[in-house]
Amino acid sequence: MSAWPVWVDGRLLAAGAPAVAAEDQGLQLGLAVFDTLLLEHRCLYFLELHLERLERGARELAIAWPPPHDPVLALRSYAEAIGGRDAALRPMLTRGVPGRGPTLVITGRELLRPPEPGVELVVSARRKSALELLEGVKSTNRVRNVLAREEAASRGAYDALLTTHEGDLSEGTISNLWVVGGGRLRTPALGRGCLPGVMRGQLLAELEREPAPFATEEGRVELADLERAEEVFVTNTTGRVIPVTAVIGLVSGLPGSRGPVTALVRQRVERLEAAERDRVARAGGLVG
Repeated sequence: MSAWPVWVDGRLLAAGAPAVAAEDQGLQLGLAVFDTLLLEHRCLYFLELHLERLERGARELAIAWPPPHDPVLALRSYAEAIGGRDAALRPMLTRGVPGRGPTLVITGRELLRPPEPGVELVVSARRKSALELLEGVKSTNRVRNVLAREEAASRGAYDALLTTHEGDLSEGTISNLWVVGGGRLRTPALGRGCLPGVMRGQLLAELEREPAPFATEEGRVELADLERAEEVFVTNTTGRVIPVTAVIGLVSGLPGSRGPVTALVRQRVERLEAAERDRVARAGGLVG
């Protein structure tokens, strides 16, 4: 598909068609939330969890919920419009034009597969607050993240890690961070300013249900933990478990996908997604 259509408040439009009013507060003021869902094998993975996060963000920004258009039906309509092909779908809910209610927009894009055996990261000089509650909202106010990732790309890296003002690591601009060392798998706690990633939450729950041969902890992750790391990976919805081979300027020679913990975690995620496909298929397919 050379150009992806756009779904806006019940209308399916061609790419590039006028879609959102100039007075929309999402456009003017950044009062909008979004999410990213994986559509693969005609399954929208963990749909309910993504929409729960979208709702939490909308309520935090005082965007009316539920919106006039049902996000589940909208996602189903969009998925059918693109033939159920594998894609990353992005629902965005804005506060809309004052007095008219929110605007729901859905777009799609090709899935980009991270390379094997892994990716390189950088640590950005741009920082975030561990105390600001809005850091946990997946809003369209992403200037810092976009600029940090552009800087990472200019250095040949997949993503940029962000630190808090206290110096500990929070997350990547599009991913959650995991570090293996000393028999432990650690990820920054949500209180350190990171987004509650759906894949992050699913993986933590899976490791709690069936403990692995290593301890799993949420807490502070320091730069020194990266320097001493035996394995590093990041997670997000479309890349799942993304192995890391180096953090430029800090640590190199990481095993990437050859790391035993990373391999085990990937197996756990594959099992989670297989169960999700079965659940969705029993419910009628596509989005359950």
